[in-house]
Amino acid sequence: MSAVLSKADIMVSAEELISVRHEVDIAPAGIAGFAAIMADGETRELSPELSRIIARAIRTLALNGSVTVGSLPDELTSNTAAEVMGVSRPTLLRMAKAGDIDSFKVGSHTRFKRDDVMNLKAKREVARKAAMMDLLEIRDELENHK
Repeated sequence: MSAVLSKADIMVSAEELISVRHEVDIAPAGIAGFAAIMADGETRELSPELSRIIARAIRTLALNGSVTVGSLPDELTSNTAAEVMGVSRPTLLRMAKAGDIDSFKVGSHTRFKRDDVMNLKAKREVARKAAMMDLLEIRDELENHK
């Protein structure tokens, strides 16, 4: 299987991923900030906001093996929100109708707050991981009774 990469895509090797995981493991109490060494040798401290983004990207890469960094507007269309959530647009609209996520109308179009979408996505991921752990425990119990 091949992938088409855009100019903005960055791929890391297995060795680089091991290095990232090692650095995250040894960072005492997290990373407080970052600095850049400029072409002229000057060291420039990065802003707290940029440092937080980089730290989150590094932690996510270490935990999941991949990370996507992008930006989203405060208000999302139903198509964009569904894509971010990894569900179909009809499923997202059913979730909104059921009260699982807040939505609002702009004219006749349904919109979602970015933070609501991201929070629900994280909540669903936690539930998905818990369900997987439950399944693995059941599998282990069944294998032990053989």
